[in-house]
Amino acid sequence: MPTRNILRFELRRLFGLPLLSAEEGPGAPAPLENELLFDLTGENPENRLFGQYGPKEIWDRLGTAGLLAGLSERGYPDPVLRLSCADPTDQRICLYAGEETRDRLLLEARLQLAPFHPRRPIGPFTKESSFRMLVINWLVLSSPDGTFTVDRPRLPGQEKPGLGLLNPTIALLKSLSHELSVDGVLDVPDHFHTALFYSRAFRYLAPEAEGRFLAIARDLSGVPLAMASDAIREGCLVDRVTGAPFPWPAAEQVLALRGPLSRFLRSPSYREARNRASADHRFVVNWDLYRKNIALRDPP
Repeated sequence: MPTRNILRFELRRLFGLPLLSAEEGPGAPAPLENELLFDLTGENPENRLFGQYGPKEIWDRLGTAGLLAGLSERGYPDPVLRLSCADPTDQRICLYAGEETRDRLLLEARLQLAPFHPRRPIGPFTKESSFRMLVINWLVLSSPDGTFTVDRPRLPGQEKPGLGLLNPTIALLKSLSHELSVDGVLDVPDHFHTALFYSRAFRYLAPEAEGRFLAIARDLSGVPLAMASDAIREGCLVDRVTGAPFPWPAAEQVLALRGPLSRFLRSPSYREARNRASADHRFVVNWDLYRKNIALRDPP
């Protein structure tokens, strides 16, 4: 066995780091020197995503995921790609419509490879359980030339209208995650509409949180999404049974890809706990409070 492969095996066995555990098996390519530097020291002299992916590799994956075709269909056929990967905790993929300024931003993904430990026992997992996760610290998809309309109003937190390209973006993250051999993709949505969009592929790790979210989505299904999300942000969501305000719960949504994490989210015990939580909750918006809050926030 070549010396480099022996070193690779020993590093994996001793450290169990995310990139060093990827692509196990006979014939797997030895990691690049940049990958080893990134894993062991955080150094990234060639500005490669996770020490592994340069602009060409990311461009190819953007194409495979369908993002480039989607942007072309929306009038952005030649996006400019920039990587900013000096900080191991803030690995950025950015696409611009021409000029590299915030008002021409098409996509910004700020990612991190990190171990995740549940804050409390959840199902079969304890606070000592550990998962390798691709963490989404920030993700924005925006149309620089788009305008908000009555049919597509501004959602909370939006500066520009969205592109409708979340599905291919999730496909990109899944592709990277499989290559990096992580357990899943993790996000903590800060708005109801964000959680709703992610719920196409993600589930809350805690089944009780998933059940509460499904109950909110069920009970507010007749409310326009922008208004429902804004009302929740304004603290106007109320428990219908108790009448108490119900603040938006910050919790982890995950796209599980393998192992115990994936098995748990597909298990009968998860479904049962989720369904109980959904059935136990009823929500309503306090519209009087919402009108008062809006009047104070947005005076005539």
